[in-house]
Amino acid sequence: MKKSLIAMAVGAALAAPLAAQAASMVDVSGYADAIYTYTNEAFDNTGTKANGKGSKNTAEKKFATDGEIDFIASPADGVTARVDLDVNTSGSTTRLEQAFFAWNVTDPVTVIGGIFNDPVGAEAEDRPNINFTSHNAIFNILSSQTAVQGNSFGNNVEGLAIAGGNSMVTGTLGLLNDLQGVNEQNSIVAVINAMPMPGVELEADYVTQDKDGAKFNRTVAGVSGNPELAFGAGDVWDVNGSWSNIAGSGVTAGAEYLSASSVVDGAYNLWAGIDLPQNFGLKARYERTNSDISKVDDTTAWTLYGSWQAASNLLIALEYTNISADSVGSSDPNFIKSSTFDAVTGQVDGNVFTAEFIATLGDFK
Repeated sequence: MKKSLIAMAVGAALAAPLAAQAASMVDVSGYADAIYTYTNEAFDNTGTKANGKGSKNTAEKKFATDGEIDFIASPADGVTARVDLDVNTSGSTTRLEQAFFAWNVTDPVTVIGGIFNDPVGAEAEDRPNINFTSHNAIFNILSSQTAVQGNSFGNNVEGLAIAGGNSMVTGTLGLLNDLQGVNEQNSIVAVINAMPMPGVELEADYVTQDKDGAKFNRTVAGVSGNPELAFGAGDVWDVNGSWSNIAGSGVTAGAEYLSASSVVDGAYNLWAGIDLPQNFGLKARYERTNSDISKVDDTTAWTLYGSWQAASNLLIALEYTNISADSVGSSDPNFIKSSTFDAVTGQVDGNVFTAEFIATLGDFK
């Protein structure tokens, strides 16, 4: 489920030596993701007020379409190269999501360098690889800290990492550019993955970042003048796990917990899903984010999700999310604090109902 540094590099290295693959072959894959937002009360009253009413919600009853195209080359000399390009309809933006090499130095050891998806956290970045239509709050928190190339969307890091292990345990240690782009500073990331039994995946992550002068990548005007909000979350650690097809029942469940040095006191989510006949599925998720900002309450959310695999490369999904957040109006003295916390968690008070259509191209991973 997680399209990550480890899954891409270490998994490939352990599965089969790259020398056995055909030389100079380039695999092309990708996806198109269309989301129709039927109702989105979460943003009805967040804009400029006019005559006592909230501004129009530009997302409601509208389609938003994103796409991605990926290129992977695995020549016979043990080096895999990957480039992912994203297209986002927000501002008609095209960006470089990933661009990295994975060098299989020996069978158990791989060196990875470039821009790659953040290995911290359970959830993947790309829609076909996540459990729900919406990302959870923990992914949004991690994404709010990463500032590769100044992109305002995506959770990616840049640097060099070494990973290795066996079929049961893998570990990664990396030297990255500071997550928020602080000059002359670096972040250190450490990740341990374990599969103690088939279907059970466990992960523990830790990443550092400089707080001096770093600001949240997604904030609102006025944050720099507030010492409580001027800095990022500092060092972050995360533990997560999942169990697929529990006892052959078709039920999958997972849990995740994140903690940070400041701003976010802690965040967790619990989720479960079941596979149904005729390629249908149901999932549910509960999450809570505890604020470390004074006078800002915690945020809770629960999500219901139903899907149908209409074809081998087409998934159709409906999702409903109810968010209870301390989102306040601009006249409230805590507006900046509340808006900043909402931006970090990616969750604003209200309800969201969406229909999603995901079509994949090639052997998308």
